[in-house]
Amino acid sequence: MKRWIWGVLFASLIALGGASRAGAETGKVCAAPSVLTRAGFALPRLARSLERKEPTTILVVNSATLPKRAGSSKSGPAIPGKPPTAGRRSFPSYIEETLRARYPEGGIVVTTRHEPRATAETILGALPAVLEETRPALMIWQTGTYDAILGADTSAFSDAVDTGIGYAHRAGADVILVSPQYSPRTAFAFDAAAYNNALRWAARLGGVPLFDRYAIMRFWADEGIFDFDTARPSPSLFDDVHSCIGRLLVGMIVDGVDLRTLGSR
Repeated sequence: MKRWIWGVLFASLIALGGASRAGAETGKVCAAPSVLTRAGFALPRLARSLERKEPTTILVVNSATLPKRAGSSKSGPAIPGKPPTAGRRSFPSYIEETLRARYPEGGIVVTTRHEPRATAETILGALPAVLEETRPALMIWQTGTYDAILGADTSAFSDAVDTGIGYAHRAGADVILVSPQYSPRTAFAFDAAAYNNALRWAARLGGVPLFDRYAIMRFWADEGIFDFDTARPSPSLFDDVHSCIGRLLVGMIVDGVDLRTLGSR
């Protein structure tokens, strides 16, 4: 059953190799309700690092199926069962590029850490060492996908996310949580709703922003901005979607920095 689900996931991510050109031509690409893209909580640790013009690391942690490693965000996308594909850019590279242009002094580096097919609870074992090694000012944590596939206990998932937020804060890093991605090709195979709800509560209790990627991508699908279910995708959807996610995440990051700098709005 798990192999079948991963086969469906692989097919869905391959579908992200094409783009809805109609969406690009109408200028609706990257549109999303503001309630899904505002930070809601400040990012004081990142703001301090930027104010001091220090070298600033942003760590992206996910449960992709790439081999475990840390490295440049330009290492490529995570596609189950396949190595990074040359020429494709995943959203961390867009974050790095855009934030470097916005905050040119000090130097921003985005580094990624892939934990293959790991639940949130599994990732906790390696997280303190990763935080010690990379010393980020911000950790962007994508989580919940493999938990949903396995049907992991949602209370254990929530506790693990709470613990991970605590690890990051004690290591001097702010946190943005990122929910699983949406695809009509996988929505019937496993239900991510309970894990998205758990992430919302964990974010609220931990005082950290949640980038609800699932809701954003579902909005794109419902509004016809991107077609994630087409049988004949064109070649740039992966880049277009990751560019949009990167741009929207940058907006959330800047909003969180501004909340710290200007005070709560």
